[in-house]
Amino acid sequence: MSQPQGPSPAFDNPRDARAQARADKAYRKAQRPWYKKKRFILPLALLAIVAIFAITANGDDDKPTVASPGDPAPTAQPAFPGATEDDVAAKAGETVDADGVRITTTQLVRGDSTLVDTLCTTVTYNNQSGQPSNFSGGLDWKLQGPDGAIFSNTFTGSKNILQSGQLAPGGIMTADVCFDAPKGTPSGQYVVLLDPTFRFESDRIAWLNTL
Repeated sequence: MSQPQGPSPAFDNPRDARAQARADKAYRKAQRPWYKKKRFILPLALLAIVAIFAITANGDDDKPTVASPGDPAPTAQPAFPGATEDDVAAKAGETVDADGVRITTTQLVRGDSTLVDTLCTTVTYNNQSGQPSNFSGGLDWKLQGPDGAIFSNTFTGSKNILQSGQLAPGGIMTADVCFDAPKGTPSGQYVVLLDPTFRFESDRIAWLNTL
């Protein structure tokens, strides 16, 4: 249905004039394109902000890199059973830089066997990220045996077990992470896995040991 063109007719009654003005305003508002209406503009703007934030966050998230002690060049990535493309593998004794936190684990050795047979590694955190960094000795560390079975760590095997807490920028901390040794401790490849529980990234860090 066609709409009247030109100025609205004059009214002797001011009330009628105001009513016509409101009607004209409502008509003009209804005829605006959909992309100029607030109920569309605000959600689209919010979606754009979320998309920009996600792209920026992903761009700042660097994959951990491996470097031999004293050599910043990445070493070859050795494979292990169950490894995924998101995992970063290093040899025992090598340092992995994870967003500025440099982490090193030593070769596995037999720990205190007073209660059960254990295998232990000494872990060093060197926080060069410029901000506080969290660590968890009770949840983050696992051991994969030669048969592929994966075990959580234990609080026996050493008097210097890694606890949970936060490391200040520039701080260095060294402690032990121990695991129950598989029955008979068969020879083969053992993988010390750092798999942080409360983290958005999917990267695991693996240190390969041969016993």
